[in-house]
Amino acid sequence: MNNEKKLSTKLAMVAVAALVLFLSRVMPLPSGLSREGLTALAIMVAGLCLWITEVMNMAVTTIIMCCMLTFLRVMTPAEMFKGFGGSVFFFMVGTMAITTALASTTVPTRIAGFILKYSKNSPVKLTLGFALGTAVLSSVMSNIPTCALFASLAIAVLKTNGNPKPGTSNLGKCLMIAIPAGSVIGGFMTPAGSPTNIIAYDLLASMGRPVTFLNWMIIGYPIGIALTILFCLWLCFFYRPEPITEEAMLSAKDMISGNGPLEAREIKCLCVIAVMVLMWVASTWLTFLNTTVVALFGTCMLMFPGIDVITWDQYVRDGGWEGTFLVGGVGAMAAAALSTGAASWIISVVLGGASSWSPWAIYLAVSLLICCLHWLCPSGPAVAGLAVAPIVLLAQKTGASVTALAMITSFWSGVTFLLPTDAVPMFTYQFGYYSIGDMAKQGWVPSLVFAVIVAFAIPLLTGVLGYV
Repeated sequence: MNNEKKLSTKLAMVAVAALVLFLSRVMPLPSGLSREGLTALAIMVAGLCLWITEVMNMAVTTIIMCCMLTFLRVMTPAEMFKGFGGSVFFFMVGTMAITTALASTTVPTRIAGFILKYSKNSPVKLTLGFALGTAVLSSVMSNIPTCALFASLAIAVLKTNGNPKPGTSNLGKCLMIAIPAGSVIGGFMTPAGSPTNIIAYDLLASMGRPVTFLNWMIIGYPIGIALTILFCLWLCFFYRPEPITEEAMLSAKDMISGNGPLEAREIKCLCVIAVMVLMWVASTWLTFLNTTVVALFGTCMLMFPGIDVITWDQYVRDGGWEGTFLVGGVGAMAAAALSTGAASWIISVVLGGASSWSPWAIYLAVSLLICCLHWLCPSGPAVAGLAVAPIVLLAQKTGASVTALAMITSFWSGVTFLLPTDAVPMFTYQFGYYSIGDMAKQGWVPSLVFAVIVAFAIPLLTGVLGYV
């Protein structure tokens, strides 16, 4: 009976998505929007309905929506494939290997061991350490696997700290909310840290306004580290976590102490990743070191004979292809929104009066807008795909910094604090250590405060680096 109910619910959502597409073909056109533009927006909305409700595998939904772009004559097949298989898609294919390789080593566990040693018995230091450790690792790894690695270590600490029933421990709330927060904030710190960054990074490059890998890091790391620290301090002030027992510390240290020296495979893994990062940074001056090509080259090096950090089978099994196909599909949909004029139409409707605003008012408005949009749409890449192109067009029309607005949009497309609806906080929410209410009660303050900080810090740093 439950299976029948689930099937009927899924079919109902498919019907809703189909209705959205049908209406886009027959309803009167809004002023200033073409039929192709309206259909492009409808395909994005239909995709969001299916992604959010998990009617099908995310990759399957994405492919269907891309097919709709051609079936409904929004794009030619050649245009759709170009949008789908651009450098964004292949950058994701490359960076998946870093996540797969690091997850197969003891490196994350060793980082946790260092954090435990640093924190001693302070729950604030432990929460801060876990969040910062997650953030730093997430700057080169995918957000969900990074969150999963540190969450599993946090649960081990909680179990030895009296094994509190989920929902009854303030330390549990702090750790399980701080870890995904660190993961999504850390994802902003380099272009490789999150698909939302790659979307903005690639669009800026295609417009002839590229941000170098190094300069993104110069902007991303200070903001990311500062916001992670502020978030944890606020979280611990709000929930007052209980102390960590000596028994918990000893047990956790015993769990980690068995790692021993780094194995040869782990050393090779770190060396390959270090070379990739150095090549990305060097691309600031050596333009032939294309960041996407470096990512693909590094992927091959991790599987190269004699290095053998991961196998092709591991890569295919653990690489996270759903997210990669989502990014590719969102790229095609974003290209459709741009080519049909739908992106500029959205700006004229939502922020039509912004042309008379000061640049700083626009930065703040966009920061708040995308922050709220991510609450409503839990898929970060989908938010970026929907919002980056229109926001860039807004910048061109108003005189605000194109680079700053693209990066502000990228940040909030990947970051959310209010509800555990995004896939990253959803991972720790499932363990029951905090409720939706717990996250929302503390989350609205950092959401508002950080919206202001991001709106001023990113334009300030991009301006210092000479971006307009």
